[in-house]
Amino acid sequence: NCRKVIVSALSLMAFIPSAGLAALSTDDYIEAAWMTTRFFGAQRSGEGPNWILDGTNYTKSFTKDSYNGKDVSGGWFDCGDHVMYGQSQGYASYILALSYAEFTKGFYDLYTGDYSDYKESKDYTRKGGKPNEVRDLLEELRYEADFWVKAAISSSAFVTVKGDGNADHTKWVTAGKMSTLGQGEGGEPRYVKGDANDGFTPGMAAAMLAVMARVDPDEANKKKYLEAAKTAYSYAKSHKGVTNSGGFYESSWWDGRWKDGPFLAALELYRTTEDEKYKTEADEWFFDLDFSSGSYTRLNYSNAVPLSVVMGEGVFHWAPSSGSFYDAEQFLDNIYKKKAKNDIFMGETGGGGSFSVRSPAGGAFLYALMSNFYGETKFDDIIEKNVAYLLGDNSNKKSYVVGFTKNGANAPKSPHHRGYYGNEDTGREVDSGLQPPEKNKLLGGLIAGDFNSGSHNGTVSAWNVNEVCVDMNAPLVGALGY
Repeated sequence: NCRKVIVSALSLMAFIPSAGLAALSTDDYIEAAWMTTRFFGAQRSGEGPNWILDGTNYTKSFTKDSYNGKDVSGGWFDCGDHVMYGQSQGYASYILALSYAEFTKGFYDLYTGDYSDYKESKDYTRKGGKPNEVRDLLEELRYEADFWVKAAISSSAFVTVKGDGNADHTKWVTAGKMSTLGQGEGGEPRYVKGDANDGFTPGMAAAMLAVMARVDPDEANKKKYLEAAKTAYSYAKSHKGVTNSGGFYESSWWDGRWKDGPFLAALELYRTTEDEKYKTEADEWFFDLDFSSGSYTRLNYSNAVPLSVVMGEGVFHWAPSSGSFYDAEQFLDNIYKKKAKNDIFMGETGGGGSFSVRSPAGGAFLYALMSNFYGETKFDDIIEKNVAYLLGDNSNKKSYVVGFTKNGANAPKSPHHRGYYGNEDTGREVDSGLQPPEKNKLLGGLIAGDFNSGSHNGTVSAWNVNEVCVDMNAPLVGALGY
Protein backbone atom coordinates (compact mmCIF):
# COMPACT_ATOMS: atom_id res chain seq x y z
CA ASN A 1 0.00 0.00 0.00
CA CYS A 2 2.84 2.39 0.80
CA ARG A 3 4.35 1.72 -2.61
CA LYS A 4 1.02 2.65 -4.17
CA VAL A 5 1.03 5.85 -2.16
CA ILE A 6 4.44 6.77 -3.59
CA VAL A 7 3.29 6.10 -7.14
CA SER A 8 0.05 8.03 -6.72
CA ALA A 9 1.92 10.92 -5.08
CA LEU A 10 4.36 11.07 -7.94
CA SER A 11 1.52 11.04 -10.45
CA LEU A 12 -0.32 13.80 -8.62
CA MET A 13 2.73 15.99 -8.04
CA ALA A 14 3.66 15.83 -11.72
CA PHE A 15 0.65 18.00 -12.45
CA ILE A 16 1.17 20.58 -9.73
CA PRO A 17 2.60 23.77 -11.23
CA SER A 18 5.87 24.85 -9.68
CA ALA A 19 4.96 28.54 -9.92
CA GLY A 20 8.62 29.37 -10.25
CA LEU A 21 9.52 27.53 -7.07
CA ALA A 22 12.35 25.09 -6.43
CA ALA A 23 13.90 23.11 -9.23
CA LEU A 24 13.81 20.15 -6.88
CA SER A 25 11.79 17.18 -8.12
CA THR A 26 9.24 15.14 -6.20
CA ASP A 27 11.80 12.39 -5.89
CA ASP A 28 14.25 14.89 -4.39
CA TYR A 29 11.73 15.70 -1.66
CA ILE A 30 11.21 12.00 -1.01
CA GLU A 31 14.98 11.61 -0.69
CA ALA A 32 15.12 14.51 1.77
CA ALA A 33 12.28 13.07 3.86
CA TRP A 34 14.00 9.67 3.91
CA MET A 35 17.33 11.11 5.03
CA THR A 36 16.01 13.50 7.66
CA THR A 37 13.76 10.81 9.12
CA ARG A 38 16.50 8.17 9.26
CA PHE A 39 18.69 10.71 11.08
CA PHE A 40 16.79 9.79 14.24
CA GLY A 41 18.05 6.22 13.89
CA ALA A 42 21.58 7.63 14.16
CA GLN A 43 20.57 9.24 17.47
CA ARG A 44 19.53 6.03 19.20
CA SER A 45 20.96 5.27 22.62
CA GLY A 46 20.73 1.87 24.27
CA GLU A 47 20.29 -1.52 22.63
CA GLY A 48 19.46 0.16 19.34
CA PRO A 49 20.06 -0.80 16.66
CA ASN A 50 21.72 2.45 15.62
CA TRP A 51 22.60 2.33 11.91
CA ILE A 52 25.48 4.77 12.18
CA LEU A 53 27.29 2.42 14.56
CA ASP A 54 27.17 -0.47 12.08
CA GLY A 55 30.70 -1.55 11.27
CA THR A 56 32.21 -0.28 14.55
CA ASN A 57 33.42 -2.39 17.46
CA TYR A 58 30.69 -1.13 19.78
CA THR A 59 27.23 -1.16 18.22
CA LYS A 60 25.31 -0.60 21.47
CA SER A 61 25.60 2.26 23.93
CA PHE A 62 24.61 3.20 27.48
CA THR A 63 22.55 0.08 28.10
CA LYS A 64 23.02 0.46 31.88
CA ASP A 65 21.18 3.77 32.30
CA SER A 66 19.02 3.41 35.40
CA TYR A 67 17.24 5.49 38.01
CA ASN A 68 16.61 4.12 41.51
CA GLY A 69 17.14 0.64 40.16
CA LYS A 70 14.80 1.04 37.18
CA ASP A 71 15.97 0.66 33.61
CA VAL A 72 15.76 3.96 31.72
CA SER A 73 17.98 3.10 28.77
CA GLY A 74 17.08 4.04 25.21
CA GLY A 75 15.80 7.20 23.56
CA TRP A 76 17.60 9.74 21.38
CA PHE A 77 20.80 11.69 21.88
CA ASP A 78 19.79 15.33 21.56
CA CYS A 79 22.60 16.56 19.28
CA GLY A 80 26.07 15.50 18.15
CA ASP A 81 27.00 14.45 21.67
CA HIS A 82 25.75 11.57 23.82
CA VAL A 83 23.98 13.37 26.62
CA MET A 84 20.22 13.07 26.56
CA TYR A 85 18.39 16.24 27.44
CA GLY A 86 14.67 15.72 27.81
CA GLN A 87 13.98 19.42 27.31
CA SER A 88 14.75 19.31 23.59
CA GLN A 89 14.04 15.60 23.19
CA GLY A 90 10.44 15.95 24.42
CA TYR A 91 9.84 18.90 22.11
CA ALA A 92 11.25 17.05 19.08
CA SER A 93 9.39 13.82 19.78
CA TYR A 94 6.04 15.59 20.08
CA ILE A 95 6.54 17.53 16.84
CA LEU A 96 7.42 14.31 15.01
CA ALA A 97 4.49 12.36 16.47
CA LEU A 98 2.14 15.21 15.63
CA SER A 99 3.57 15.34 12.09
CA TYR A 100 2.97 11.64 11.68
CA ALA A 101 -0.61 11.98 12.92
CA GLU A 102 -1.48 14.93 10.68
CA PHE A 103 0.52 14.10 7.53
CA THR A 104 0.56 10.31 7.71
CA LYS A 105 0.48 9.65 3.97
CA GLY A 106 3.45 11.93 3.48
CA PHE A 107 5.71 9.45 5.25
CA TYR A 108 6.76 6.36 3.34
CA ASP A 109 7.99 2.85 4.08
CA LEU A 110 11.43 2.79 2.49
CA TYR A 111 13.46 0.78 5.00
CA THR A 112 13.24 -1.71 7.85
CA GLY A 113 13.36 -0.23 11.32
CA ASP A 114 16.16 -2.47 12.54
CA TYR A 115 18.27 -1.53 9.49
CA SER A 116 18.88 -5.20 8.66
CA ASP A 117 18.04 -4.39 5.04
CA TYR A 118 21.01 -2.04 4.77
CA LYS A 119 23.31 -4.55 6.44
CA GLU A 120 22.19 -7.30 4.10
CA SER A 121 22.52 -5.22 0.94
CA LYS A 122 25.66 -3.45 2.20
CA ASP A 123 24.09 -0.36 0.70
CA TYR A 124 23.06 2.46 3.03
CA THR A 125 21.59 4.62 0.28
CA ARG A 126 17.85 4.74 -0.28
CA LYS A 127 18.21 1.94 -2.84
CA GLY A 128 19.54 -0.42 -0.17
CA GLY A 129 16.40 -0.28 1.96
CA LYS A 130 13.45 -2.66 1.89
CA PRO A 131 9.85 -1.84 2.91
CA ASN A 132 8.45 -3.84 5.84
CA GLU A 133 4.83 -2.55 5.85
CA VAL A 134 5.50 -0.03 8.63
CA ARG A 135 6.09 3.62 7.80
CA ASP A 136 9.63 4.60 8.67
CA LEU A 137 8.76 7.57 10.87
CA LEU A 138 6.49 5.39 13.00
CA GLU A 139 9.37 2.99 13.64
CA GLU A 140 11.67 5.84 14.66
CA LEU A 141 8.94 7.23 16.93
CA ARG A 142 8.35 3.90 18.61
CA TYR A 143 11.96 3.78 19.73
CA GLU A 144 11.64 7.14 21.44
CA ALA A 145 8.18 6.43 22.84
CA ASP A 146 9.45 3.28 24.51
CA PHE A 147 12.04 5.38 26.31
CA TRP A 148 9.43 7.84 27.55
CA VAL A 149 7.43 4.89 28.90
CA LYS A 150 10.47 4.05 31.03
CA ALA A 151 11.12 7.67 32.00
CA ALA A 152 7.54 8.14 33.27
CA ILE A 153 8.13 6.03 36.36
CA SER A 154 5.25 7.41 38.41
CA SER A 155 3.31 10.61 39.08
CA SER A 156 6.14 11.60 41.44
CA ALA A 157 9.15 10.20 39.56
CA PHE A 158 10.22 11.23 36.06
CA VAL A 159 13.63 11.19 34.32
CA THR A 160 14.61 14.34 32.42
CA VAL A 161 18.38 14.08 31.75
CA LYS A 162 20.84 11.24 31.20
CA GLY A 163 24.56 11.93 31.26
CA ASP A 164 26.88 14.75 32.27
CA GLY A 165 27.55 17.31 29.55
CA ASN A 166 31.04 18.21 30.73
CA ALA A 167 32.22 14.60 31.03
CA ASP A 168 30.59 13.70 27.73
CA HIS A 169 32.49 16.39 25.83
CA THR A 170 35.98 15.25 26.84
CA LYS A 171 36.41 12.63 24.09
CA TRP A 172 35.50 12.66 20.41
CA VAL A 173 34.39 9.03 20.04
CA THR A 174 31.26 7.08 19.13
CA ALA A 175 28.53 6.47 21.68
CA GLY A 176 29.44 2.79 21.83
CA LYS A 177 33.06 3.50 22.63
CA MET A 178 32.22 6.25 25.12
CA SER A 179 30.05 3.79 27.03
CA THR A 180 33.18 1.78 27.85
CA LEU A 181 35.08 4.74 29.29
CA GLY A 182 35.12 5.95 32.89
CA GLN A 183 32.47 8.25 34.28
CA GLY A 184 34.81 11.22 34.00
CA GLU A 185 34.92 10.69 30.25
CA GLY A 186 31.19 10.20 29.78
CA GLY A 187 31.10 6.43 30.32
CA GLU A 188 28.86 4.18 32.36
CA PRO A 189 27.24 4.25 34.78
CA ARG A 190 25.96 7.67 33.77
CA TYR A 191 24.48 10.40 35.90
CA VAL A 192 20.69 10.35 35.58
CA LYS A 193 18.55 13.29 36.71
CA GLY A 194 15.06 12.54 37.92
CA ASP A 195 12.29 14.16 39.95
CA ALA A 196 13.21 17.66 38.77
CA ASN A 197 10.86 20.56 39.29
CA ASP A 198 9.90 20.44 35.62
CA GLY A 199 6.43 20.63 34.11
CA PHE A 200 7.55 21.27 30.52
CA THR A 201 9.53 18.11 29.73
CA PRO A 202 7.06 15.54 31.10
CA GLY A 203 4.27 17.56 29.49
CA MET A 204 5.87 17.28 26.05
CA ALA A 205 6.58 13.60 26.61
CA ALA A 206 2.95 13.06 27.63
CA ALA A 207 1.74 14.87 24.50
CA MET A 208 3.95 12.67 22.32
CA LEU A 209 2.79 9.50 24.04
CA ALA A 210 -0.85 10.50 23.78
CA VAL A 211 -0.47 10.94 20.02
CA MET A 212 1.26 7.57 19.76
CA ALA A 213 -1.61 5.98 21.68
CA ARG A 214 -3.89 7.29 18.95
CA VAL A 215 -1.91 6.51 15.80
CA ASP A 216 0.04 3.35 16.48
CA PRO A 217 -1.86 0.41 14.93
CA ASP A 218 -0.49 -2.01 17.51
CA GLU A 219 -3.04 -2.38 20.35
CA ALA A 220 -0.42 -3.34 22.94
CA ASN A 221 1.56 -0.24 22.09
CA LYS A 222 -1.53 1.95 22.31
CA LYS A 223 -2.26 0.70 25.79
CA LYS A 224 1.22 1.20 27.23
CA TYR A 225 1.63 4.59 25.55
CA LEU A 226 -1.66 5.90 26.91
CA GLU A 227 -0.88 4.70 30.42
CA ALA A 228 2.54 6.37 30.32
CA ALA A 229 1.03 9.55 28.85
CA LYS A 230 -1.32 9.84 31.80
CA THR A 231 1.54 9.22 34.23
CA ALA A 232 3.77 11.84 32.62
CA TYR A 233 0.93 14.36 32.54
CA SER A 234 0.20 13.74 36.20
CA TYR A 235 3.84 14.52 36.99
CA ALA A 236 3.75 17.64 34.79
CA LYS A 237 0.66 19.00 36.57
CA SER A 238 2.33 18.84 39.96
CA HIS A 239 5.60 20.52 38.94
CA LYS A 240 6.64 23.86 37.51
CA GLY A 241 9.30 25.26 35.22
CA VAL A 242 12.00 23.43 33.26
CA THR A 243 14.97 21.30 34.23
CA ASN A 244 18.15 23.36 34.54
CA SER A 245 21.16 21.68 32.91
CA GLY A 246 23.88 24.19 33.70
CA GLY A 247 25.71 25.53 30.67
CA PHE A 248 23.81 23.36 28.21
CA TYR A 249 20.09 23.96 28.71
CA GLU A 250 19.45 26.78 31.14
CA SER A 251 15.92 26.99 32.51
CA SER A 252 16.12 30.78 32.07
CA TRP A 253 16.09 30.32 28.28
CA TRP A 254 12.39 29.47 28.51
CA ASP A 255 11.68 32.85 30.10
CA GLY A 256 8.78 31.32 32.00
CA ARG A 257 7.24 29.63 28.94
CA TRP A 258 6.88 26.13 30.41
CA LYS A 259 3.09 25.70 30.55
CA ASP A 260 2.93 24.73 26.86
CA GLY A 261 4.08 21.26 27.92
CA PRO A 262 1.10 20.40 30.13
CA PHE A 263 -1.28 22.27 27.79
CA LEU A 264 -0.29 20.18 24.78
CA ALA A 265 -0.43 17.05 26.92
CA ALA A 266 -4.01 17.80 28.01
CA LEU A 267 -4.98 18.66 24.43
CA GLU A 268 -3.60 15.42 23.00
CA LEU A 269 -5.04 13.31 25.82
CA TYR A 270 -8.43 14.80 25.00
CA ARG A 271 -8.02 14.06 21.30
CA THR A 272 -7.08 10.47 22.10
CA THR A 273 -9.54 9.66 24.90
CA GLU A 274 -12.34 12.21 24.25
CA ASP A 275 -12.52 12.63 28.01
CA GLU A 276 -13.96 16.08 28.69
CA LYS A 277 -11.85 16.55 31.80
CA TYR A 278 -8.76 16.92 29.62
CA LYS A 279 -10.46 19.60 27.54
CA THR A 280 -11.35 21.49 30.68
CA GLU A 281 -7.76 21.30 31.90
CA ALA A 282 -6.43 22.25 28.46
CA ASP A 283 -8.64 25.35 28.60
CA GLU A 284 -7.11 26.37 31.91
CA TRP A 285 -3.56 25.84 30.67
CA PHE A 286 -4.09 27.58 27.32
CA PHE A 287 -5.41 30.85 28.61
CA ASP A 288 -2.53 31.04 31.06
CA LEU A 289 0.18 30.72 28.39
CA ASP A 290 2.65 33.55 27.85
CA PHE A 291 1.35 34.64 24.43
CA SER A 292 3.05 38.03 24.58
CA SER A 293 6.55 36.69 25.17
CA GLY A 294 5.99 33.80 22.78
CA SER A 295 4.99 36.06 19.91
CA TYR A 296 8.39 37.70 19.55
CA THR A 297 10.56 34.67 18.91
CA ARG A 298 10.41 31.72 16.51
CA LEU A 299 9.36 28.19 17.34
CA ASN A 300 12.08 26.29 19.18
CA TYR A 301 12.43 24.00 22.17
CA SER A 302 12.35 26.96 24.57
CA ASN A 303 9.37 28.63 22.88
CA ALA A 304 6.54 26.26 22.02
CA VAL A 305 3.96 29.06 22.25
CA PRO A 306 3.55 29.38 18.45
CA LEU A 307 2.80 25.65 18.29
CA SER A 308 0.33 25.92 21.15
CA VAL A 309 -1.47 28.78 19.37
CA VAL A 310 -1.86 26.70 16.19
CA MET A 311 -3.01 23.64 18.12
CA GLY A 312 -5.40 25.63 20.32
CA GLU A 313 -7.08 27.13 17.28
CA GLY A 314 -6.94 24.00 15.15
CA VAL A 315 -8.44 21.69 17.76
CA PHE A 316 -10.60 23.96 19.94
CA HIS A 317 -10.91 27.19 17.90
CA TRP A 318 -9.32 29.14 20.73
CA ALA A 319 -7.40 32.38 20.14
CA PRO A 320 -4.64 34.04 22.20
CA SER A 321 -6.04 35.91 25.17
CA SER A 322 -3.42 38.65 25.28
CA GLY A 323 -1.74 40.99 22.84
CA SER A 324 -3.17 42.14 19.52
CA PHE A 325 -3.40 38.72 17.86
CA TYR A 326 -6.80 37.49 16.81
CA ASP A 327 -5.92 34.13 15.29
CA ALA A 328 -3.09 31.71 14.60
CA GLU A 329 -2.39 33.11 11.14
CA GLN A 330 -1.80 36.59 12.48
CA PHE A 331 0.33 35.18 15.28
CA LEU A 332 2.56 33.29 12.83
CA ASP A 333 2.73 36.17 10.35
CA ASN A 334 4.13 38.42 13.07
CA ILE A 335 6.98 35.98 13.69
CA TYR A 336 7.64 34.77 10.17
CA LYS A 337 6.08 36.48 7.15
CA LYS A 338 6.64 40.03 8.34
CA LYS A 339 10.35 39.28 8.75
CA ALA A 340 10.74 37.24 5.57
CA LYS A 341 13.17 38.11 2.78
CA ASN A 342 11.98 36.97 -0.64
CA ASP A 343 9.52 34.72 1.20
CA ILE A 344 12.27 33.01 3.21
CA PHE A 345 11.74 33.21 6.96
CA MET A 346 14.80 35.16 8.04
CA GLY A 347 13.83 36.44 11.45
CA GLU A 348 16.48 35.62 14.09
CA THR A 349 18.90 34.30 11.49
CA GLY A 350 22.38 35.26 10.39
CA GLY A 351 25.87 34.05 11.19
CA GLY A 352 27.14 31.26 13.39
CA GLY A 353 25.45 30.83 16.73
CA SER A 354 21.99 31.97 15.70
CA PHE A 355 21.00 28.46 14.58
CA SER A 356 19.50 30.04 11.48
CA VAL A 357 17.77 26.93 10.14
CA ARG A 358 15.23 26.97 12.95
CA SER A 359 13.41 29.89 11.32
CA PRO A 360 12.57 28.44 7.86
CA ALA A 361 12.12 24.89 9.20
CA GLY A 362 9.87 25.88 12.12
CA GLY A 363 7.89 28.38 10.08
CA ALA A 364 7.28 25.92 7.25
CA PHE A 365 6.07 23.31 9.74
CA LEU A 366 3.69 25.66 11.55
CA TYR A 367 2.09 26.99 8.36
CA ALA A 368 1.79 23.40 7.12
CA LEU A 369 0.06 22.41 10.34
CA MET A 370 -2.32 25.34 10.13
CA SER A 371 -3.00 24.61 6.44
CA ASN A 372 -3.80 21.01 7.31
CA PHE A 373 -6.32 21.96 10.00
CA TYR A 374 -8.22 24.34 7.75
CA GLY A 375 -7.75 22.72 4.36
CA GLU A 376 -5.89 25.81 3.15
CA THR A 377 -3.50 25.85 0.19
CA LYS A 378 -2.62 29.55 0.16
CA PHE A 379 0.55 28.94 2.18
CA ASP A 380 1.83 26.05 0.05
CA ASP A 381 4.15 28.17 -2.08
CA ILE A 382 5.88 29.78 0.88
CA ILE A 383 6.10 26.46 2.73
CA GLU A 384 7.81 24.85 -0.25
CA LYS A 385 10.16 27.79 -0.76
CA ASN A 386 11.43 27.58 2.81
CA VAL A 387 11.91 23.83 2.70
CA ALA A 388 13.62 24.08 -0.69
CA TYR A 389 15.89 26.84 0.61
CA LEU A 390 17.23 24.50 3.28
CA LEU A 391 17.76 21.81 0.64
CA GLY A 392 19.94 24.02 -1.53
CA ASP A 393 17.51 26.00 -3.65
CA ASN A 394 19.22 29.30 -2.89
CA SER A 395 21.70 31.56 -4.65
CA ASN A 396 24.64 29.61 -3.24
CA LYS A 397 23.24 26.13 -3.92
CA LYS A 398 23.96 25.56 -0.24
CA SER A 399 22.18 22.58 1.30
CA TYR A 400 21.93 22.49 5.08
CA VAL A 401 21.22 18.76 5.31
CA VAL A 402 24.27 16.51 5.69
CA GLY A 403 24.42 14.31 2.61
CA PHE A 404 21.70 15.99 0.58
CA THR A 405 23.24 16.92 -2.77
CA LYS A 406 20.27 16.66 -5.13
CA ASN A 407 19.94 19.22 -7.90
CA GLY A 408 23.64 20.05 -7.56
CA ALA A 409 23.36 21.23 -3.98
CA ASN A 410 26.53 21.59 -1.91
CA ALA A 411 25.97 19.67 1.33
CA PRO A 412 27.82 20.13 4.63
CA LYS A 413 30.62 17.63 5.20
CA SER A 414 31.83 18.50 8.69
CA PRO A 415 28.90 18.07 11.07
CA HIS A 416 29.57 18.39 14.78
CA HIS A 417 28.48 14.81 15.45
CA ARG A 418 30.63 12.19 17.15
CA GLY A 419 28.97 9.13 15.62
CA TYR A 420 29.29 10.46 12.08
CA TYR A 421 33.06 9.89 12.01
CA GLY A 422 32.94 6.41 13.52
CA ASN A 423 36.04 7.14 15.59
CA GLU A 424 36.91 4.86 18.52
CA ASP A 425 40.41 6.16 19.16
CA THR A 426 40.26 8.21 22.37
CA GLY A 427 43.50 9.95 21.40
CA ARG A 428 42.03 11.62 18.32
CA GLU A 429 40.93 15.22 18.62
CA VAL A 430 37.83 16.73 17.04
CA ASP A 431 39.74 18.66 14.37
CA SER A 432 42.37 16.01 13.61
CA GLY A 433 41.23 15.35 10.07
CA LEU A 434 38.73 12.61 10.83
CA GLN A 435 36.82 11.28 7.81
CA PRO A 436 33.45 9.47 7.98
CA PRO A 437 32.74 5.99 6.63
CA GLU A 438 31.02 6.23 3.24
CA LYS A 439 27.60 5.16 4.58
CA ASN A 440 27.65 7.85 7.28
CA LYS A 441 27.92 10.62 4.71
CA LEU A 442 24.14 10.33 4.33
CA LEU A 443 23.58 11.35 7.96
CA GLY A 444 20.54 13.49 7.15
CA GLY A 445 21.08 15.92 10.01
CA LEU A 446 20.14 19.58 9.57
CA ILE A 447 23.13 21.71 10.63
CA ALA A 448 22.71 24.88 12.69
CA GLY A 449 23.76 26.87 9.64
CA ASP A 450 25.09 30.25 8.65
CA PHE A 451 23.00 32.35 6.27
CA ASN A 452 25.67 35.04 5.95
CA SER A 453 28.23 32.87 4.17
CA GLY A 454 27.92 31.25 0.77
CA SER A 455 30.11 28.30 1.73
CA HIS A 456 30.20 25.75 4.51
CA ASN A 457 32.48 25.99 7.50
CA GLY A 458 34.77 22.94 7.38
CA THR A 459 35.78 23.01 11.05
CA VAL A 460 34.12 20.14 12.90
CA SER A 461 34.50 21.79 16.31
CA ALA A 462 32.48 24.80 15.09
CA TRP A 463 29.33 23.61 16.81
CA ASN A 464 27.72 27.03 16.36
CA VAL A 465 27.27 26.29 12.64
CA ASN A 466 27.84 22.52 12.30
CA GLU A 467 25.81 21.14 15.21
CA VAL A 468 23.01 18.74 14.29
CA CYS A 469 20.14 18.20 16.75
CA VAL A 470 16.85 16.31 16.95
CA ASP A 471 14.99 19.53 17.73
CA MET A 472 16.16 21.10 14.44
CA ASN A 473 15.37 18.07 12.29
CA ALA A 474 11.87 17.50 13.64
CA PRO A 475 10.07 20.53 12.09
CA LEU A 476 11.78 19.94 8.73
CA VAL A 477 10.64 16.31 8.71
CA GLY A 478 7.12 17.52 9.49
CA ALA A 479 7.14 20.09 6.68
CA LEU A 480 8.47 17.48 4.25
CA GLY A 481 5.66 15.15 5.26
CA TYR A 482 3.16 17.88 4.46
